Amino acid sequence: MAVAVSSSISSCCRWFSSRICSNASLIAPVVRFSSLSCTGRVLRPPARLPLRCPRAFYYVKPKEKKGPSLRSWIMFGAGCVGMVAGAVVYVGWPESGPDYTEDPYKNEPVPMQYMYRARDKIWDFYEMFAQPSSKMLLPEPLQEPYFQPPYTLVLELKDVLVHPEYDRKSGWRFRKRPGVDAFLNQLGPPLFEVVIYTHEAGFSASPVVDGLDPNGMIMYRLFRDATLYTDGTHVKDLSALNRDLSKVIMIDCDEKAPKDNLRNAVILKKWEGDPTDKILYDLIPFLQTIATSNVEDIRTVLDFYRQEDDVVEAFKRNQARLTRSRRSKITTTSRKVIMVWKRLQLWTFKQQ
Repeated sequence: MAVAVSSSISSCCRWFSSRICSNASLIAPVVRFSSLSCTGRVLRPPARLPLRCPRAFYYVKPKEKKGPSLRSWIMFGAGCVGMVAGAVVYVGWPESGPDYTEDPYKNEPVPMQYMYRARDKIWDFYEMFAQPSSKMLLPEPLQEPYFQPPYTLVLELKDVLVHPEYDRKSGWRFRKRPGVDAFLNQLGPPLFEVVIYTHEAGFSASPVVDGLDPNGMIMYRLFRDATLYTDGTHVKDLSALNRDLSKVIMIDCDEKAPKDNLRNAVILKKWEGDPTDKILYDLIPFLQTIATSNVEDIRTVLDFYRQEDDVVEAFKRNQARLTRSRRSKITTTSRKVIMVWKRLQLWTFKQQ
């Protein structure tokens, strides 16, 4: 009887284990029986239940291509081509009206006609800003009864006479270089015809010149529109000033500005706002000496001083040497006069 009950219990446990796990061989040793008695049988729980590991399924988002698609590139290229073609047609549209001249490209294919006309108009527009506004930048020299100074002094405004500074409270301001007032007052007419020739725009530089020259020593003003823009530099063509170049002196801080007229230029270092600067004070006697000496060609004088690194310092050394020479001559002459006077006194005493 006991054997039959034991076999029935064992079969039930096997059936139950097969419902949990398909592998019945792993569940067979799980259930053990107690040996205390046949009436009180206890089921001991297993140490671990070796069930199958569950499988997890996740949704994987398909990868998207980065950047624009081929269709987007094609649409963008077509739009650019359309815009360029429209601009060429608009700019290269044939002219009409009473001032119309014969089209030089009328024998070319129609697309090429539009391209050539557009090219010519774009080039003309560029030259309008790159070329000087006039071939003769200054009017003819003054005639009698008016007085025309014999020499022309061309000055750059920025970093030579003034220096721009920016402040959050007041914005842009221009600091005057020490000695500007004395420089203009002592070198203006009748010694020099003072001309401001700057690469700054007229709308911003003209008010600065007004405040810089209350006495009217500056006779003419030339701004950016009077320069030749080439290789990224605003070149100042002195030959377009309508003045004799042998009588023109240019003061600038950019070696590229004179270009073809370097012999007429005195290149200074850029003034950065130093309040102890004295270059303008040193230039006054140098330029006054040239003007009062009636030099036929100032380029020969500048070539002599240009052999040194600093023209102003070379002039100061030359002036100091000349002063010492004059003093020595005066001393020698005074000694000779004193000796002659003493001999004359001695001869007069002997005659008496």
